[in-house]
Amino acid sequence: MRSSKFLSSLLLTLHCAFSAHSQTPVAEVREHLGGPTLFIEGRPHSGFSTMTYRPQLSDYQELADIGIDLFCFSTSSDHPFYPFAADAWIGPEEYDYSQLDERARQVLEASPEAWLLPRVNVAAPGWWLDLHPDEVCVYSDGSNLELSRDYVQDQRAPSMASGLWRDSVKENLARMIDHIEAQDYGKRVIGYHIASGITEEWMYWGFQSNQLADYSKPGIAAFRDWLREKYRTDAVLQDAWDQPTATLATAEIPNATGRNRMDHGIFLDPIQSMRVVDYNLFLSDMVADCISEFARAVKEKTDGSKVVGAFYGYLLEIAWHHHAI
Repeated sequence: MRSSKFLSSLLLTLHCAFSAHSQTPVAEVREHLGGPTLFIEGRPHSGFSTMTYRPQLSDYQELADIGIDLFCFSTSSDHPFYPFAADAWIGPEEYDYSQLDERARQVLEASPEAWLLPRVNVAAPGWWLDLHPDEVCVYSDGSNLELSRDYVQDQRAPSMASGLWRDSVKENLARMIDHIEAQDYGKRVIGYHIASGITEEWMYWGFQSNQLADYSKPGIAAFRDWLREKYRTDAVLQDAWDQPTATLATAEIPNATGRNRMDHGIFLDPIQSMRVVDYNLFLSDMVADCISEFARAVKEKTDGSKVVGAFYGYLLEIAWHHHAI
């Protein structure tokens, strides 16, 4: 009898755990007619969508009238670095998704059969950075403020190497997804576009303001871990860097002078500048790993039923800032 009750309880728990996802649309990318194609509820979709930072009901209605049925809008699961959405994480254990709800329902008011793909900005609110000062991105001059430009006023950003920050982002993404799937519009959400970094496109903090990152404690520790994985021994590192005193335990990030110097036009010579080459490679790997970690968290939270995307891969834009390798 006890085992029967336990089995019934287990089945009920599993049903509750999966029922929310079963009520929301399944979206995926798979091969179709020789190329990757978005599928929603088993049907191929063009992927053609619209995105705006100034949502207006009349605009949505006009777009729906010409056949657009996939809509993106800006939101955040914690704090947006750019002022295109309201904070959702307003204090420890305090959350406000009212703007998210309003923007999603505004689209569906204009087009009830529309599909939704929220652009979810992730960074860190000021109160969190106050509580965790060691997790703040630090620039080569020792400052921790991204300089004012465009939409950005002097503000701090989290180090993307920070495990503490990454954990908070994943927790907040999961909490936001739980909220969405409990709402009436949850059945129209097909996925999540995760945005962070400069211009929401995962270029590293300071990129557009000619500031070089990331000299924070997590940034230095992550670089040393990356070097250990690549070189394994001090002797191999010393040979690659042509620095007989370099060690994996004490290796430092190159200073601004070293990182801004080029060897051949816009290129670096690995014989002369392998330390800088290594740091550029590390920074690239670290950002890509950050994106993958967040995307994996969303995929796991939604049992793989949603698409997840990010802006990434601006090779020439980064090269002009002398980050070529």
